[in-house]
Amino acid sequence: MLPSSAKVVVVGGGVLGTSAAFHLAEAGVEDVVLIDRGPVASGTTPMAAGQTGYLNSDRFATDFGLYNVEFFENFEQKTGHAIDFHQNGSLRITLTEEYHQDLERRLEVAAQIGDDARIISSDEARQMVPLLAPAEDCRIMLMPRDGWVEPKSVAVAFAAAAVDRGVRIHTGVPVTGLVHDGQRVSGVTTPEGVLRTDWVVLAAGAWSRQLSQPLGVNLRSVPVRHQAYVTARLADSRPDQPIVRITEPQFYVRPEAGGLLVGGYGYRPLSFDMDEFEDGFEIAALEADQVYYAQLQAAAEPFFPVLENAVRVQDRRGLPTISPDGRMVISEPDGAQGMIVLTACGVGGVDRSPGAGRIVADIVAGRDQWIAPEILGANRFGDKFVDDVTLRARCEEVYAHHYHDVY
Repeated sequence: MLPSSAKVVVVGGGVLGTSAAFHLAEAGVEDVVLIDRGPVASGTTPMAAGQTGYLNSDRFATDFGLYNVEFFENFEQKTGHAIDFHQNGSLRITLTEEYHQDLERRLEVAAQIGDDARIISSDEARQMVPLLAPAEDCRIMLMPRDGWVEPKSVAVAFAAAAVDRGVRIHTGVPVTGLVHDGQRVSGVTTPEGVLRTDWVVLAAGAWSRQLSQPLGVNLRSVPVRHQAYVTARLADSRPDQPIVRITEPQFYVRPEAGGLLVGGYGYRPLSFDMDEFEDGFEIAALEADQVYYAQLQAAAEPFFPVLENAVRVQDRRGLPTISPDGRMVISEPDGAQGMIVLTACGVGGVDRSPGAGRIVADIVAGRDQWIAPEILGANRFGDKFVDDVTLRARCEEVYAHHYHDVY
């Protein structure tokens, strides 16, 4: 039975919400309740590729990423629960001088932090990924600490670790609204009644903007469709091969169940207003864009010729949330004290979940935040992107250039 009150209510049982619940309990915050209308790790989380990465020409992104990769490397030690983590490294391939320079900037950051990232030859890359056909004159950077994780395993492990530390999880409970007195959020409404609380952590994924709008909060984060597919088993696909990311055509390939998982950015980007869906809509019911898949396939085939005749056995599609600058939004918005929004995963919610949960715990526990609050603050956009048309267009643009400008 749903309690009538709690110190903290986390809305959303995906990888971000479960990480927040775990980090809150780990920080000593008691009386934490997590609620979700579905089971834990539903929504977009299980549709993710689960790729981890930390080395970026943006030093903030690198520092944030280092915390996350170190957490994944020690996940069982930190939480008491194992995850399905494959730290096989990644190859970032660039084809033009403009993006060759991006690799140089990443190498400079690697040298600053003592990382073993390095440029390798096409022959070395083919030894690691036999199905790869590198382009002539490309440059290839190996980042050994990158990897991928089965995404559902992370959310489930965070949830289990949170329960171990006293968090109560209630699934099958939809949140229908937030209780607000004009300045402060003091509860959530559900079909079972009102749940009063000192803090609400809004980690409702694609629905976060809709839930916050009645409070007068204009959350600059919208869901944008992302798609990937998995092939049947392929000869020479190795389970220990690194992720391949090719910058200009913006696609990635990693091993999956004996075949390959292929996904990419910039292919017919489309944002959504969740109010346009019927009540009860689930992410798994999102209609596939077959043109998106065809364009993705055409981009990937020159580098992975085996894909021409590969059998597609699984489609993955979700609605990750995007902000106008590509960074997450984790803070209390103006006019909604007591509510921490946790959104704008940027198609990297699994990867960013440890650090995101830590920031939430810092806010609630009154600790100094390890990331400067203004970097991820909900109010950082000021009077920009205030109308839906402009906001959605900008977020679609950010998604469309994910490998070019942000990642």
